[in-house]
Amino acid sequence: MFSTMHSHHPKYSWHHNITEWFVFSIGFWFCSHVVAQGTGFRQLTSTYPVAVQRGTQSRVSVRSTFTLDKSHTALFHKTGTRPDIKMVLAESEPRPAPRVEEKSVGTPFQFHVDVSQNTNPGVYEYRIGTRNAVSSVSHLLVTDYPVIREAPENNATPEMAQPVTIPSAVCGICEDFEDIDCYRFKAVAGQEVTFQIFAQRVTEGIHDMAARIGIHLMDSMLTLIGPDGKPVAENNNFVGGDSFLAYTIHDTGEYVLQVRDFRYAGDPRYTYCVEISDQPFVKHIFPFAFQKGTDSSVEITGYGPKDLKENHIQIDADEPTGRQDRRIETSTGITNPFPILVTDYPNVCEPESYKSKEVPMAISFPMGVNGQLKEKGERDSFSFSAKKNAHYRFETISIDRGLLLDSVIEIHDSSGKLVAKADDGLHTSDALLLFQAPCDGTFYVSLRDLNYRGGERFLYHLRAEHTGPDFEIHGEYYYGMLAPGTHTIWFARIRRLNGFEGAVKLSVEGLPEGVTCTPVTLIPGMQECGLILSAAADAPISATLARVSGKAMIPDAKGTLRETIRFGRVTCEQRRAGASLLRRWPIQTQIVGVTDPMDILKVETTARNIVLQRGGKTVIQIRIERHPEYQDLVQLDMAFTFGSRVFGKQLPPGISMSKESQVRLTENAVEGTIVLEAAPDALPVARLPIACLARVPVTYSIMTNYASAPVFLSVEQHHP
Repeated sequence: MFSTMHSHHPKYSWHHNITEWFVFSIGFWFCSHVVAQGTGFRQLTSTYPVAVQRGTQSRVSVRSTFTLDKSHTALFHKTGTRPDIKMVLAESEPRPAPRVEEKSVGTPFQFHVDVSQNTNPGVYEYRIGTRNAVSSVSHLLVTDYPVIREAPENNATPEMAQPVTIPSAVCGICEDFEDIDCYRFKAVAGQEVTFQIFAQRVTEGIHDMAARIGIHLMDSMLTLIGPDGKPVAENNNFVGGDSFLAYTIHDTGEYVLQVRDFRYAGDPRYTYCVEISDQPFVKHIFPFAFQKGTDSSVEITGYGPKDLKENHIQIDADEPTGRQDRRIETSTGITNPFPILVTDYPNVCEPESYKSKEVPMAISFPMGVNGQLKEKGERDSFSFSAKKNAHYRFETISIDRGLLLDSVIEIHDSSGKLVAKADDGLHTSDALLLFQAPCDGTFYVSLRDLNYRGGERFLYHLRAEHTGPDFEIHGEYYYGMLAPGTHTIWFARIRRLNGFEGAVKLSVEGLPEGVTCTPVTLIPGMQECGLILSAAADAPISATLARVSGKAMIPDAKGTLRETIRFGRVTCEQRRAGASLLRRWPIQTQIVGVTDPMDILKVETTARNIVLQRGGKTVIQIRIERHPEYQDLVQLDMAFTFGSRVFGKQLPPGISMSKESQVRLTENAVEGTIVLEAAPDALPVARLPIACLARVPVTYSIMTNYASAPVFLSVEQHHP
């Protein structure tokens, strides 16, 4: 695990953050320059070329701020697909990788990549496991087209443009401010050509992409220049900050595609791929949500033959729900992949006769409505009957499918009074509203764009359903690493919804061979805990994609208790510009690696069972065993902290670590104490697994957590 000054709240004070950074970076700078070993996670900073053609083998360069020597595993993931991608370290000799923290693009390591023909095109998130550590997130684009790398010669002007062919996937780097890349190709009159850039989509999960304060990811700009040297088309934003162009060639000749950042920004980590194609291309479909076991006609907006425009989407009854990528065979070839949503509930399309919006469309539960806001200022409204104190959930999908609607959901009562409103969901601009009806009656849910925009790509899916007591899982479980015979810890917290106060049993599934998790049950009154991972003494070196899960017995709409399973929402920490500007970004993967011994070989405590009375104290003696090469600072703790801020807790409410604790182990010190004290109103618990932490600073923004074996804590009410 690592600790950085990230903000979990979008309105966290920038001034507070920069002050905290200034105070603590001095101490952590010192630590990062005196450590003898300092094992931290591998920060991947770029992949180049960022695309590989499916059905081929290739070489890519993966840059990391820590060495990738002894890499043994590369793990790929994309929601709704099963990738067949193999990536193996191709370096024949160890490579030094000095840790340079500020604006480091890292050291390049060559990997051999083999992508099966059966792997669907798209962006895949990947992680790397080495014998020493595991990595952060990077991305690889699987493409249909031959990959062409940007040539080393200067291609900054149309006259110096690099020749490319159609179709191709052109991979380059916008490495410096004011960098412009130009590519020349031949086209004939009547040819329909599309240009799709992947820039933000292949770098958005990178830990550190700060090109300059206020400038983070590449904001691409595509400009097409005709044979006469004049621009004929250009685009700035299509999917997020990634651009897209489609152009029907008027005059046979040579054309130039110009690629740059809209702000003329640049950075060695600004890798990109532009797919240049004359194959059929789907921009979007309507509707894009379908119930299992249905065959639906769809309207397709895109480029290609006439048989592309009208088509059918068939969903088998046993299809998994959620996002899928589909393609369509046409008379001139297969289309690009486009996303659809598969649901368990029925879906309807907003009827054209509903144009006036004078009589809101009635909806029932559960139901999905597919609609479009075609005009500026347009608002879609729906009516529903509600029961007093019943819970309802309304959720939109648009931005997360590459569309444009930045949705706002509002609910009014029968008198027109606004009773509920929601804008952004968690880490998304798609709105989510949980509503508890204050009385029986008819209510009206409406949907609009935040800035009252509308147009062709302002499509949406509105999911409406009954809901009730529920929970979500969040926390600090981006990655974990531990040597055989040792322990580490993740931190989880639950968000209780709609009055849910029941017990939730948390664990981790998909762990490497020989690694187990001590399950934790969060009883009523508890929201946070530690998930202690333990590796057997004979656990083999390996890494897997794991995931945090939670189970609870929750009553359904009829009051019958049913087991409900939820999985942890995963985010990574992103350093935007210096330590003062950090945020959370949703990713798909959690990785656990069994590694060679690291800086701390063992964390031992004097107790395995602790019984603490309310108002009482207990002392835990801690002894660590250091790696012979690590003789510097170790910080003992019971929480995931950075400075004065706490990002992960494991102690129950009312239990805290006393200031009497001796937690700073400098130089060769190996012993310390943690004093736990219980408030008079501390929450009673029975055999709650906790662990004592030994934390090693690697750089000012990275700390590696080592943990003791589980200690079982009981808190009892004092009886005189």
